[in-house]
Formats: sequence, structure tokens, C-alpha cells
Amino acid sequence: MLALALAGTSCLSAAAELTATTTTSVNVRAGPEKNFPTVTWLLSGTRVTVVGCVANWRWCDVTAGRDRGWVYSRFLSIPFNGSAVTILNGGPNLGLPQTDFSLGEYWDSHYQRQHWFGRKAYWQKRWDRRPPPREWREPSSAARQ
Repeated sequence: MLALALAGTSCLSAAAELTATTTTSVNVRAGPEKNFPTVTWLLSGTRVTVVGCVANWRWCDVTAGRDRGWVYSRFLSIPFNGSAVTILNGGPNLGLPQTDFSLGEYWDSHYQRQHWFGRKAYWQKRWDRRPPPREWREPSSAARQ
């Protein structure tokens, strides 16, 4: 019985992480905004693992090889109902996990060797002063075509 429960748990965690494909060449950022430092750059068609997306589905935390960071969700597509859908358009309908971003914890875990890590306090102040994020909205039918 315990083995069956453990097997179910591992299947859930594997299902929670989905593979997405970049729709164009993209920057991977150190946080969920375009003004964060660039971690790496990915070519169009690169497969990434989606760890989770912020609540408005605009940015997703991804891993690509040994790199981890944030990609704007308009540039990530996943298979859904027989076609490729960008995460920005699919939002909560895609079943991806949501995640929060905590700069200090995230950077401490992933970026201590980056040259910009020493300016963490500067980036934290910028993050703390950001305006509230816009909520996700279902795209109009014209935008999906």
C-alpha cells in the first residue's frame, strides 16, 4: 500500500513539470521581468522543463540543461488538445503549476556564481518597488488564431 502511494506521488511530481519549446530565440532572466539580468540565451526550438509560472502566467521558471531562470511565456509553447499553445494564451487551462518568486531565496539557490549576484540588494529593491502585476485574461478568439 505504501509503495503504491509513493508511486502515485512520483507520477504527480513528474506530471507537474512539463516540457515546453521556445518559439523564438529568447533570453532566460534571473527573475520574472525583462529588466532582470540575463542568465543565458536559448535558440528557437529549445526544449525546456517548466518548473512553474507566476500567477498571471506571463513568466515561467524553466530549466534548460544546467541553467535555470525565467522566460516570458509568450515565447514558450506546449502541446495542448492536439496543437501547440503558448503559455501566455493558455494560462491556467494548461494545468501548469503556479509558483511565487522570492528573489533572495531563488538567487541564493541558483546564482551565487554569477557576476551580478553581488548586487542582489539593488535588484531586491527594484523588485520590491515594482507595480502590482496584471491579472491573466483569456485571449480573445481573434488573438488565438
